[in-house]
Amino acid sequence: MAQIRITPEELRDASNFLMQRLETINSEVASLHSKIEEVTNNWEGASRSSFVETFESDMYPILRDTLPQVVEGISGQLDGAADAIEQADEEVAKAFKG
Repeated sequence: MAQIRITPEELRDASNFLMQRLETINSEVASLHSKIEEVTNNWEGASRSSFVETFESDMYPILRDTLPQVVEGISGQLDGAADAIEQADEEVAKAFKG
């Protein structure tokens, strides 16, 4: 049988940590995008076009959209696990009271 050795508070702390880091991630993604724009403004030719197209259509949406969604999803799962542990504990406590 599984043993849960983490508290709901620890799970919520981890969730909050991820959400705080998400702000940093979003800021870093914006900085990265700015740097890419800066670099590509001084670059000409087919290789530039190919790079910009690949970055803008494939890479940047993952960094801008998908990564934050993943972090938010993990944070939500941690909060959900904390809630489930608390609820299970409350139900067991009620069972003992009759």
